[in-house]
Amino acid sequence: MQLPFRRHRKISRGQALVEFAFILPILALLMLLAIDFGRVFFGWVALNNATRIAANEAALNPTAWVAPGDVADQDRYRQQVLNDLRAINCAPVGGGTWDLVDIPDPAFENMGGTSDPHEVGDHAAVAIECDFTFLTPVLGTIIGNPMSISARSQFAVRGGFLADLPMPTPSPTPTPDPTPTPTPLPSGALCIVPQMVGQTVVGGEVFWTLNGFTGTYTANRPPNNNYVIGLQSLVGGQQYPCDTNITVQHN
Repeated sequence: MQLPFRRHRKISRGQALVEFAFILPILALLMLLAIDFGRVFFGWVALNNATRIAANEAALNPTAWVAPGDVADQDRYRQQVLNDLRAINCAPVGGGTWDLVDIPDPAFENMGGTSDPHEVGDHAAVAIECDFTFLTPVLGTIIGNPMSISARSQFAVRGGFLADLPMPTPSPTPTPDPTPTPTPLPSGALCIVPQMVGQTVVGGEVFWTLNGFTGTYTANRPPNNNYVIGLQSLVGGQQYPCDTNITVQHN
């Protein structure tokens, strides 16, 4: 049986415009949601980076928070963190813009069981919280607008006190001592490689020398870039000949 001929009705331009008008708000909402989630993720990453900078600076200068405190070191710490926080899209809790008073002091955790939490081996931790404002009213209504996000970082203390004994204070009028002649190490002498991952390049070189190594200390970095070490070519805690060379680099 032959089916009757059917005409295909053409969709008019007016109908297409009406359908597009219905779908456009949904597309715009989805786009704004994607932008908002991207902004939240960027703010969270930037906030984590700010806490890492703060904790690392506090770990390098823990004595700045030992009474009576070093105001210059504390101001440098706050200024470094403030420069990072002003670049993120997240405001301090309570609103407004970031200022020095919004930067929290580091918290020092006693890891060695001694009376002072500012010694080498203890931890310096910094936690920062901020309020994120959504562009999309619907998302803000569901999650809450503003939404609070927080980050926390900690680093091992690498300067200041050691075993409850303060570092010696230089005399106001020091008398220069004659330069001691280094005693050559016996042939085949072994030295223990320090664990330098998590330390700065300059700090790692100090520990390398203090452990008795005379080999070359090489840092793969641009000039004057004192980054935190992520990898070292020798295993920390192992013994090697004292004239062995080492290379450190960022992750």
